[in-house]
Amino acid sequence: MSENSNRIRSTGTLQTIDGKKYRGYLEADEEGATFYSRKTAQPLADWRYNRMHRVDNIRRGGTSTQMTVILKDDNRYIIELDHGLKLHTYIMDHWADKPVIPRTRGEELHRLAELRGEKIQVPKKHLITRRHPNRSIAGDIGIYLLLALVGVMMIFPLVFLVGSSLKPLDELFRFPPPVWPQHPTMDNFSDLFVTMGQSWVPFSRYLVNTVFITLVGTFGHLVIASMAAFVLAKYDFPGGKAFFAVVTTCLMFSGYVTGIPNYLIMSNLGMIDTYWALILPAFAAPIGLFLMKQFMEGLPTALIEAATIDGAGMFRIFWSIVMPNVKPAWLTMIIFSVQSLWNTSAATVIYSEAKKTLVYALQQIQAGGIARTGQVAAANVIIVAVPILIFVFSQSRILETMASSGIKD
Repeated sequence: MSENSNRIRSTGTLQTIDGKKYRGYLEADEEGATFYSRKTAQPLADWRYNRMHRVDNIRRGGTSTQMTVILKDDNRYIIELDHGLKLHTYIMDHWADKPVIPRTRGEELHRLAELRGEKIQVPKKHLITRRHPNRSIAGDIGIYLLLALVGVMMIFPLVFLVGSSLKPLDELFRFPPPVWPQHPTMDNFSDLFVTMGQSWVPFSRYLVNTVFITLVGTFGHLVIASMAAFVLAKYDFPGGKAFFAVVTTCLMFSGYVTGIPNYLIMSNLGMIDTYWALILPAFAAPIGLFLMKQFMEGLPTALIEAATIDGAGMFRIFWSIVMPNVKPAWLTMIIFSVQSLWNTSAATVIYSEAKKTLVYALQQIQAGGIARTGQVAAANVIIVAVPILIFVFSQSRILETMASSGIKD
């Protein structure tokens, strides 16, 4: 763009009413605007501001500007300027007969108040915005007090557990027991690692066993449950409803009831005293299949049909469309699976000491008597730390709304 005295210029393209396009530049002054082609010195379009009827389709991005100028004689020009922001503002400022800018009722009241010289009352911004203005302040206070009480009741066991792990022995046996130690110490954790180091199986071996079982079992559970849930939720086949009814019925049985059948199956497969005695039953846990199917049923079938029409394969639909939209479900399932596998002792299916889990090793410390009470408290903190941390880092994803909540099938 260039400026000469009172004229402003910008290069661009002009499209006339018959569809022809011309490359050149647009010049504007206080009276009107003129478009010149690069090939001819004669103007292709020339209008005064009093001939303009309206300006439509205004688009401004970066330094470019596109607008449609409609004259009172129904001639129109579509102009796209390379550097036309300043030129567009110049034309709008000198167009005296441009239509009145529509105002809202509030804007009009403010304008009239300014004309009368009155002081405009600006509403105060509150630090706390009430989501339910129809509820009384006493109701808000009551709800917050109830929530605070429930929160204290839920956090108290964790605080007491951490406090017990930091207490010296004399405070551990004090009655009534203090919630937080008066003289915090890390001796319980150091004693725990010393005791674990004296075992003929290193402490790291127990940790590696637990991590391996937890990761493989959770991954397999996620893959198998997701694929099965996708078929059950979005496809009809003979026996599908009966199979899901069996899965739902299995939710009523605890691990103590299914322990004996699992042992007999693993024994016949020759997997007793191996990692697979814990991993394979985790693959078939019914809670994951139930959660995934319930979430996938809320996913619009139109998304899957549209992907099929576009040529996407079944696995592509499952991996690229279904799984991202049910993220809260499989994150919740991961938490349940990790809690179950991390806290298992596996004493009934694994006999080799080198294959034992971390929980089993810590339970052996608990059997050491009163002298190891502090070590037991430290061990309990280690056991519950991993599931809690996983939940803390993934809670925002678990609570987020599914992408299909705003889509109607």
